[in-house]
Amino acid sequence: MERVFLSALLGLALCAGTALADDKGAANDKGSGKNAGKGHEATITKVDTKNHSLTVKMKGDDGKETEKVFKLTEEVRYMDSTGKVAAADIFKSGDYVLILEEEGKLKEVHKHDKGSGTDGRKGGKDGK
Repeated sequence: MERVFLSALLGLALCAGTALADDKGAANDKGSGKNAGKGHEATITKVDTKNHSLTVKMKGDDGKETEKVFKLTEEVRYMDSTGKVAAADIFKSGDYVLILEEEGKLKEVHKHDKGSGTDGRKGGKDGK
């Protein structure tokens, strides 16, 4: 009786482990589908707090520079140049940013120092 119980328990543990691994894989693949967010480097041209909008100048898919207006909603995440969550009021006209959009809607705005690496540090490999 104990052998049957232990075998059943082992089988259940293996199935649960496989199901958990599948769920983690699906979560990691979430951003790689056709609806995944797109990142664009841009320069802020206007922040309209009254109308809750952000106007940026960036290169489109065709390589030409375009101006795009995004609606600022409560779902938008704002990050400073160090990668920490920030308030929307740190952004101003002329700031260099990374815009993440999904299905035409703004998802994240990352402040970025122009001419720096992807981690926001200026200079060479050691950040100096």
